Amino acid sequence: MSYDILRELTALTNDRPRSDTTAEAASAWFAAKARLHEHLATEPGHDSGRESALASWAYERSRSLLVRPARGR
Repeated sequence: MSYDILRELTALTNDRPRSDTTAEAASAWFAAKARLHEHLATEPGHDSGRESALASWAYERSRSLLVRPARGR
């Protein structure tokens, strides 16, 4: 299965999280962004180190949105 960069970029642009976006939807958006950066890291002509770092950041952001801090501590 091929990766359609233009389709993914369009989806990320159109679905960018807003202030009323649920944490789950925002997490999914950041995970999709991370997958795009992972793909770009493997493509010729891209700075693979930077793309990998951006992918790691986006995955971490995705995970952090799903972690609920404990209350009363």
